[in-house]
Amino acid sequence: MPEKKEQNKFTIQFNAADPSHRQVADVLNRQGRRKAQFLVNAVQHYLHCPETPDIPQAEPTDTRVIEELVRRILEEQGKTVPTARETENGRPAFPRSESVRCDDAEELLGEKGLAVIANTMAAFRKE
Repeated sequence: MPEKKEQNKFTIQFNAADPSHRQVADVLNRQGRRKAQFLVNAVQHYLHCPETPDIPQAEPTDTRVIEELVRRILEEQGKTVPTARETENGRPAFPRSESVRCDDAEELLGEKGLAVIANTMAAFRKE
């Protein structure tokens, strides 16, 4: 990665859909022109406080699992399951996912996760 032009200047954007991000954005917005000092104090505390617990990071999204679930839901609803389209060079326009056992996906996402996917698909179909 190329060196930054200004090493001490940062631009960050918080995820408005994440409650933790919204909470931090609200705290930073209340700091006025003292955001940098507030962040320095918070990071220094985090790095040097032996009582600070590790902050869990979200697992990366496995798009293969989501794709397999979407295909399964479409098949269950009797809808046509989209397949890869061929391009000029003979390769698929989008990669086919590896086979994911639906039982594993259900356990991974849970009932709420499957319901969210089904609701999202319904929103795209405008049912």
